[in-house]
Amino acid sequence: MRIAICDDESICLEHVLTIAKQYAAERKEKNIAIYPFSQAEDLLEAAEKTGGFDIYILDIVMPFMNGIIIGTKLRDAGYDGKIIYLTSSEEYALDSFKVKAFNYMIKPCQSNEFFKTLDEAIASIETKKDKSIVIKAKDRNIKLTFHSILYAELAKRAIVYHLADGRSIETVSLRTNFSDSIAELLADKRFTLCGVGMAVNMDHIAEISNETVVFDNTEQAFLGTKNCRKLRNAWNEFLFDTED
Repeated sequence: MRIAICDDESICLEHVLTIAKQYAAERKEKNIAIYPFSQAEDLLEAAEKTGGFDIYILDIVMPFMNGIIIGTKLRDAGYDGKIIYLTSSEEYALDSFKVKAFNYMIKPCQSNEFFKTLDEAIASIETKKDKSIVIKAKDRNIKLTFHSILYAELAKRAIVYHLADGRSIETVSLRTNFSDSIAELLADKRFTLCGVGMAVNMDHIAEISNETVVFDNTEQAFLGTKNCRKLRNAWNEFLFDTED
């Protein structure tokens, strides 16, 4: 579990970092790594180099680039980590929802509130990643977590699941239509139907061009102009929707 903290005030950053280290020490089973940043540009650069963080703890009021702008840039770049805002005022609460913020805490944050908020954020991440389906391949049944699936596509009378680790798994021949066969995926807001024969996990989208979607493992899938336009709209709504 990778947690990024960004605050331009050194005293505030040190305060939050101290509490975060206490939290990590008490939750050793979560394998928490903490990355402090005093400048927004350094955080954004680190996210780009590493593929993003699981949780972002961001001060809202900062010079040059405030926390809301940082959150917007993270979402625009496709990073879906939980955003927790630190602020001395509640006036930014509505703005925090625009970037799909998980929560916000009033500064100076207290240990009990901090621990409770991180517990909830991590539980949400783990629940999201652990949700799974069982598919029938030609020679065996396979359990796949939703998070492991980049996209599923119809191939003749079967479904091919393309996974984040680079594998592709083909099912037995379908007895129902494509959308009915992947109803479990489509019931999860991470997945959206593209045309009649593909479902994409929007959690893994890195970029959408005019005709192609690029995933965060650099794999690409051709969709065509019309489907890419629809997917781009769905992705924007997904990124800027509020958390469950």
